Amino acid sequence: MIVDNYKYFLFDLDRTVWDFDKISEASMSSVLGKNKLLIEDKKDFFKKYEVINNQLWHQYEEGIITKETLRVQRFYQTFKTHYGIDDIRFSEQFGSDYLNQIGYGKTLMPGVLDVLQLLYERRCKMAIVSNGFKEVQYRKLKSSSVEQYFNSIIISDEVGVNKPNPKIFEIAMQSLGGNKKETLMVGDDFINDIEGAQTYGIDQFYYNFYNRQCNGHPTYEANDMLALIK
Repeated sequence: MIVDNYKYFLFDLDRTVWDFDKISEASMSSVLGKNKLLIEDKKDFFKKYEVINNQLWHQYEEGIITKETLRVQRFYQTFKTHYGIDDIRFSEQFGSDYLNQIGYGKTLMPGVLDVLQLLYERRCKMAIVSNGFKEVQYRKLKSSSVEQYFNSIIISDEVGVNKPNPKIFEIAMQSLGGNKKETLMVGDDFINDIEGAQTYGIDQFYYNFYNRQCNGHPTYEANDMLALIK
């Protein structure tokens, strides 16, 4: 098993432990319904939003825009560009309602609970390393009942540095009292999780759930989380 080689594990949260896409789409559909917006194709709305959201997230991670700007603009730009709704206050409230809704999602990525349970039984030390918003990420961990497995939770919003900056990996490893040779980073984002871990100097498990093409060579790669323990 891959996990036999390590004692310390750093896990990304969204799309690695927690099923962000499924919960996000359901939460957004719920908020759209509560606001009685006449948007018939909610899946199409979600796709349009994702394009804008991803662009703004990259700007946020690079320090170009603030967290507050990201939270409002991703919905404001989606509504204005694609649906002709030019209302910044509405977009701000919609964003708040969405974040409140999404934080209570419980769905985990396939196989992750089995992996966490085995590592916990082996007394391995584990940390979450996430670029998400602190007020939402803690609720996600609590709602999905996995916070018990982690010895520490490192969120960029709190420590002041985002993945792929190697400093956040250093902070996480120090929190576990680990060393580089016995530490594995597990994540779905090739740039933030895999290249960030490579720069820092620890092994990586690229959880390529969507079978995306990447220009690089992670230590391990699989679209099945259970590959860690098979």
